[in-house]
Amino acid sequence: MPLKCRSLLLALAALAAVALPAAGSAAPASTSFTIVGYEYAFTSTVGSFAGRSAGNPGETGAWNATVQHDPLGTMPTTYVNGGDFEMATASASGHVDFVDGTFAYHGGMITTVDVGANCTNQKFTVTGTLRNVSTSTSTGGSGQFEATLTHYRLRLFGHCIIYKARVAGGVHFTY
Repeated sequence: MPLKCRSLLLALAALAAVALPAAGSAAPASTSFTIVGYEYAFTSTVGSFAGRSAGNPGETGAWNATVQHDPLGTMPTTYVNGGDFEMATASASGHVDFVDGTFAYHGGMITTVDVGANCTNQKFTVTGTLRNVSTSTSTGGSGQFEATLTHYRLRLFGHCIIYKARVAGGVHFTY
């Protein structure tokens, strides 16, 4: 990349870094967001999800969550044991911010709604209390994560295979 282009990009990045924090209010305007996303990594005790979010009209975002839990299927209800939630937000006016927090140990549950008999789709409700919620201008907040997790399954060569997992619900914060 030519030096002139790199200098221009660096100048624009510096301008954005200076201008964006001053452009808005003290946290995302919304305290409640709808979320939709997909699982992109998992083990028997950890699931990682990412997707999009929407708050007040015009406020959108992208989110990521890693949920640590007891092994699924060991009981009808599985405890949430920890993990992280992060979200970047943008308002209609261009104000950008973030929200992050951690899932409290045993502060939520994964409950089986539909076991998916005969290799049909499985459904779970996922709840979790968020602690240490912070934004660019606040710390010490709290939150609540509530979603439905669907494992989409099919039978392939005699085995039941999960081919995707979708999560949809909401997250609510006190900043």
